[in-house]
Amino acid sequence: MEPRSVSSNTSTEINDFKDGTTMSGTTRRDFVMGVAVLGTAGLGFGSDAAGRLTSITTDGQSTKPRNIIKLMVCDLNFVRLDKPFRTDQPSAPHDWAFVDPKEYFQWHRDFGNNAISCDAYTFCGYAFYPTKLGPVAPGPGQELLPRLYELTRTAGMPFWSYFSVSWDLIMSTMRGTDDLWVIPNSRNREWLWGNLAPESPWTDLFCARVEEFLKQFPVDVILFDMFDYGSPHSNDFPVQPAWFAEKPFAEIIGHRMPLTAAEITPAESLAYKREILARQFYRIRDVVRKVSPNTKICFNVPYWTPTEELWVDHPMLNESDILYAESSDDVVDWLLKVRKPHQRVMTTIVGRVDAGKSIPSSWRKWYELGCDFFGYAFGTPPDFRPHASYAPDLEIIRRAFREIGD
Repeated sequence: MEPRSVSSNTSTEINDFKDGTTMSGTTRRDFVMGVAVLGTAGLGFGSDAAGRLTSITTDGQSTKPRNIIKLMVCDLNFVRLDKPFRTDQPSAPHDWAFVDPKEYFQWHRDFGNNAISCDAYTFCGYAFYPTKLGPVAPGPGQELLPRLYELTRTAGMPFWSYFSVSWDLIMSTMRGTDDLWVIPNSRNREWLWGNLAPESPWTDLFCARVEEFLKQFPVDVILFDMFDYGSPHSNDFPVQPAWFAEKPFAEIIGHRMPLTAAEITPAESLAYKREILARQFYRIRDVVRKVSPNTKICFNVPYWTPTEELWVDHPMLNESDILYAESSDDVVDWLLKVRKPHQRVMTTIVGRVDAGKSIPSSWRKWYELGCDFFGYAFGTPPDFRPHASYAPDLEIIRRAFREIGD
């Protein structure tokens, strides 16, 4: 089935879902461009815009007026399939290779976004731009990001992009034999591919990709996803003996790495993970600063509960430009309390399938607390638009974006 063109729709409703259902009562609206939009300068963390919601300090007091980022994304990392049963699966390079950039851009603009995002590399391991450091989506797929970048810049809107720090399904397969680059015991039934090790040559390749990308596309913000160690539940993951960990373990802990994980104490494991992830954070931050100083950075862990030991007062938490929660729960409350004056807090209002993690109806609370909004939804190839199962949640967010305004 060919994707329906949003740009050709002349009614007062937008065909938002792959089965043609609509968001009732949706009227097309033009964005106000120029100083009101969040460009590189507008992101300016503390800059004001007349009539905009105030940001909130750590003690709950309001400060300067600020723009609210509204970023709903048709996520190309995954596909949602209905046959033989409903399931979300990592996308293959060809799945989204033939997405029309103009249709993709227009859907997000019509939804109410004031920013556009496209993955540089998906967590699956392929790119949507002509990289020399990894595989690309076939055919026109490698031009998807360049075309979206051009359309977004022409429209005067900020552009976001995405890299996955510890997940790359292709590299974890190509360098996974004998745990060459993959952390031992990080594979399981839920995450078959395992986590690439920060201490391995993977970080060299990753930083080279970021540098290559930013030289071509100095985007406004990069979301660095899956910034973790060994598991999305990094706080509880015990450090494992591995060839790439021997030298840094001795440097950090002060003695040789034991032969078994059972011989590494919980305190040693925590100290090691915190330092290794700090080192990786600084490498990523430094390459961004070197190549594109105006690009802002944010990291998704994800956090599961507030005040996890691994992240309390961590350099990533203290020095990122945006504190990102892949949830709209008490983690967001915690991030609002610990944020530094220069930092924004972003909540994921739709996307997480875990019960109670993404709650669209909670948007007003987070709006009043000064949060930015992120959301994601999966389509069924070849149609990038959200699967119809997202309709109730997206209706809430569409109306919220409209109420928030530009």
